Amino acid sequence: MAVPASILLLLSRAVVVLGAVRGSVGSAARLAARQSGPTVTVDLSKTYQTMDGFGTSEAFQRAVQMSKLPETEQRRALDLLFSTTRGAGLTILRNGIGSSPDMSSDHMVSIAPKSPGGPTQPLVYAWDGSDNKQLWVAQEAQHTYGVQTIYADAWSAPGYMKTNGNDANGGSLCGVTGATCASGDWRQAYADYLVRYIQFYQESNVTISHVGFLNEPELTTSYASMRSNGQQAADFIKVLYPTLQKANLSTTVGIACCDAEGWNDQAGMLGALRAVDDYIRVITAHAYTRRRRTSTAPGPRPGTRTAASARA
Repeated sequence: MAVPASILLLLSRAVVVLGAVRGSVGSAARLAARQSGPTVTVDLSKTYQTMDGFGTSEAFQRAVQMSKLPETEQRRALDLLFSTTRGAGLTILRNGIGSSPDMSSDHMVSIAPKSPGGPTQPLVYAWDGSDNKQLWVAQEAQHTYGVQTIYADAWSAPGYMKTNGNDANGGSLCGVTGATCASGDWRQAYADYLVRYIQFYQESNVTISHVGFLNEPELTTSYASMRSNGQQAADFIKVLYPTLQKANLSTTVGIACCDAEGWNDQAGMLGALRAVDDYIRVITAHAYTRRRRTSTAPGPRPGTRTAASARA
């Protein structure tokens, strides 16, 4: 199956700025030499891949660092990121949905840092109206600069929802295939957690357009990380989608999956994700590992966008 033409680029901890290359021609001879080089022909009648936009991420307290600048420098930084006349005019913002119990180091603090005692107990939220200063940047991006694509992505579920009891160092979400925990099945609680995050932003007049629940799920890292294969991701999506529906968010917030380290790894998850392809709006991946030259893995379903995203 052919990969859809439209590609959504979500670049994390990186800003792509398209600039003009300035130079000078010192002599007629140099000019002639340049003109005699290869000719590039642009055929405007043909359409290839469509770029939906370029963006940046404020995960791992990047927004906190920006907030420490003097007010004039804050505005200058925002202009450089999002202004179409004074900066890069970026149109995508990627948030990190926190899972850590505190903000030590550059951790992203959870909106429900303490276990309620079990998966059937109501989560105890601790929304601070800041979200690691990400809310402020999101408000500016959306309302001052017109950014409409805001991708909220979690690196991990809170530690008490996982097999290893920690939001870092891998572990899997309790309740997905092959991840049994004495405390029970935490899939619904995690879905509720993500939906509540979206609602906190909604209440602060920011509309989130996409939500993700994994980041590089094939890796175990010393910071927030959660392991998952395609089947396990599908197990959770079967819970997340109806939870979005119940909250009247399924038509405005698209599920993104699964931000694998490379397209090779992401391709390996697609077969299992077929079971939930009607629930997924964007297939996401990073580009840290080599591309697969040939693949027998099924491609995305028609109408599903693909996305390239860099590590945060």
